Amino acid sequence: MKIVRGRENARWLPSRHNFALFRLAAYWKLRSLARLRDDHPVILVIDRHQSAIETFSVSAWVFATLTCFIAATLFASWPIPLALVVAIPVAMVVVELPLVVGLLFPRAGIRVQSFAMMSLLIGAAAWLATKSSWARFAAWQFLGVVAVNAIVAVVVFLLRDSIAQLEHEVIGGAVSEL
Repeated sequence: MKIVRGRENARWLPSRHNFALFRLAAYWKLRSLARLRDDHPVILVIDRHQSAIETFSVSAWVFATLTCFIAATLFASWPIPLALVVAIPVAMVVVELPLVVGLLFPRAGIRVQSFAMMSLLIGAAAWLATKSSWARFAAWQFLGVVAVNAIVAVVVFLLRDSIAQLEHEVIGGAVSEL
């Protein structure tokens, strides 16, 4: 794990984000701030899981989408408001299932669990997108965001040298290993 000291702009390093959309946004923000010299007394960790905005927005989006999927399938015959209210605690349990599976299969790791969860959500979205349910709108927006993130991932991949150079310019010699 790497630590950056005295570089407030380092909070916008693309390497501190997981998803391509957030990496590209951080890259644009960092490019606009790169020329500013900042010597504030901050200590930041360079780790892919350090963006609270990214973590909370993606988790809220996945949870809301999962709640819609559950309401549309398990409680399809119920009125939509009631189905959504009942689907919320069910979605809370379903979201925690990968943790239980991770305890049963500790060698799988977080990447395998995340991949499995997203694959299941994409599969459910693809299935619900073909139905005439109200949830097809949630399914299509989910598939749309996943597709946009995949396209942006290609852009971030093509910009990888520029991103690495900009990150090096911003953090310079302020990095230490932990």
